[in-house]
Amino acid sequence: MEVQIKARGLPAAKTLRNHASRRIRTALGRFGHAVQSVTVRLSDINGPRGGADKLCRIVIQMKNRSIVMEELGDDMRRVIDRLTERVQYNVARQMDKIARVNRQLMQPPELIPIPI
Repeated sequence: MEVQIKARGLPAAKTLRNHASRRIRTALGRFGHAVQSVTVRLSDINGPRGGADKLCRIVIQMKNRSIVMEELGDDMRRVIDRLTERVQYNVARQMDKIARVNRQLMQPPELIPIPI
């Protein structure tokens, strides 16, 4: 699983990138076989004016689908933590859906008796 993290307009960007990397790898580690790449973008929308303007956007590229999620808040570490929890839940749901479809496809077709 390839993880790419970009931080723009944030103080302590290196620390935030390391935090995001750890959280993503922990949240998606068990899905590594299905997740091809993860792109994380961290940005401060309003700059130094403050407020709930810290944005974290995660794009997860799986073998047959993509998941895009965002979270906004005033503390980037908390924003990353909340979003990685949501990401883990959503990827698990997608994997369950894929498994359910695969099980249905593996079921033998129902035989219908033909009257003679």
